[in-house]
Amino acid sequence: MSETAEGWRTVLGAFDSWIYYESSEFGPWTGYFSLENLRGLTSEERLGWMYSMYDEIIPGRVEKAKETGVALEDFMPYMPDHDAREVVQSMIDLSDVIRGAMLHMSDVVHTMMDEYKTSGLEEIVPYLTSLADIEEDIRHHMSLYSQGFAKLGSLGLEIPDEMI
Repeated sequence: MSETAEGWRTVLGAFDSWIYYESSEFGPWTGYFSLENLRGLTSEERLGWMYSMYDEIIPGRVEKAKETGVALEDFMPYMPDHDAREVVQSMIDLSDVIRGAMLHMSDVVHTMMDEYKTSGLEEIVPYLTSLADIEEDIRHHMSLYSQGFAKLGSLGLEIPDEMI
């Protein structure tokens, strides 16, 4: 396997792992960004959701985004020219932006936990709205990776057929 193909394997593996985490680990928890869905939980379950998001789910998500950024950094030496390096660098930068938004989400969850403990369910509505807005921003930025892959393809760095 060529070094470039090995680089593609690493990058695509990191993306696959991230997408799997998004769908299997993070995604199911987003249903509770809705006040209606939180109402169906006990107070203990609500706090459990918040603690899980803060202690496990969001940190795991941040780690997957970081792993993808590292894989892209490792891929950089295989870029044949300035244009290709610029595209990969923009994808690395995108990973940083997404991780920043995820960390902001973690901060919101932490503040929401404190507010919930002192003021109750009705007072966390603005935090739920903020979480939904942050998630929309994250999803938008994640969708931009496809443009980077398309640009690499147009520069002659297509994903090897055996990896699709």
